[in-house]
Amino acid sequence: MARKKVVSKTRRANNEGSIFQRSDGRWGGALTMGYDENGKIIRKTIYGETQAEVAKKLSEISGRVKSNSYKLVENTDLEKLMFEYIMTFKKSTVSPRTFEGNIRNFKLHIVPHIGKMKVYEIDNYTIQKFVNILLDQGYSVDTIKKCKHLLNQFFEYAIDNKWILVNPTLKVKIKGKRNIYQANDDERYKALPPEIRDKFLDALNKDEANFIKPLCITLMFAGLRIGETLALKWKNIDFANKTIKIERAITQTLKFDEQGNIKDRTTVIGDTKTSCSVRDIPVTDIVLETLKQWKEKQSKRQETNPNVTAILTAPTSFVFANDNGSYRTYYGTRVIFDRFKRRNGLSKYHIHFHGLRHTFSNMLFEMNEKPKVIQYILQISRYYLLNMRNLLNNILLIRCFRITYNKL
Repeated sequence: MARKKVVSKTRRANNEGSIFQRSDGRWGGALTMGYDENGKIIRKTIYGETQAEVAKKLSEISGRVKSNSYKLVENTDLEKLMFEYIMTFKKSTVSPRTFEGNIRNFKLHIVPHIGKMKVYEIDNYTIQKFVNILLDQGYSVDTIKKCKHLLNQFFEYAIDNKWILVNPTLKVKIKGKRNIYQANDDERYKALPPEIRDKFLDALNKDEANFIKPLCITLMFAGLRIGETLALKWKNIDFANKTIKIERAITQTLKFDEQGNIKDRTTVIGDTKTSCSVRDIPVTDIVLETLKQWKEKQSKRQETNPNVTAILTAPTSFVFANDNGSYRTYYGTRVIFDRFKRRNGLSKYHIHFHGLRHTFSNMLFEMNEKPKVIQYILQISRYYLLNMRNLLNNILLIRCFRITYNKL
């Protein structure tokens, strides 16, 4: 077959290759890659629909050649390159829980869809299609945004290494409702609607066999995270000034193997989720009265129950301590909570600890409370507490839960 005639040619700088247009209208480009063992020139030829497309491809190839990464990128797919990036750069710069989320999203979502592609093959269209597939499969917007963010960081790393010229994630749009959740999974994190809330509160009143009632009342009416609540000590509760000081939280330290798989989990008392989470919060009488009753109950158990081997009401004791004085783990607490739900026919409602925190803010919205006040009460610093004490007392503490309170 006769070779097509070249009708035009564009002169470029040294080591950047040349661009030409074929007689059929398509554009091509050629770049000298080096010499073989016999001294023969090795050329890389590429084609495209436009001159700009070919110029971009030549620039990328030239950059990879100059950075000595041409063979690496040409012979390695995105899965391997991105995995190395995550294990080298992400693992050492984020918390273990964040890294766990990164590696999970990478393996579950990114690898199956685009993992076998070459880095330079992935463009804006590829990423947008990937995002659309995840949306169609029902994944939450938050999950998809985290995947996009991880890809964005990797492609910025690829640009720094001259593997590509343009980040393909920059113009990708994620459209969809923020609260799209997978059935039977993230649905359990939703706030309790009023009718389920009533059944839940009734069950707490009737079933007082353990610490579940004071724990859930604290979560539900103070807006705390479960890790913060399990780390509370009696010294953190100021009954006179009606405040709770949040300064520590139950968390997990994770150890990973070379493949990014978790090989060990250890529950510890650590820092709160963010630095802003260290705070003093005002609380309602419903929380304080419930905690007082719990403290009295613990005091009596110290005197009468031989299984109690620690002082459970000392200032430095955990509010929801085990009988030996140790803190409760999230897993152990969830097991007891699941038993409570089964005993009271509540399992079908997907009640979750974090959902109780959402319920707190929803009850305020139901009372037409201002979103800014809700924001302050959920995550308020000591500075704001001192300056907004009267506002919160007048607007929130007096009005808050006046209807729900009667059920307790």
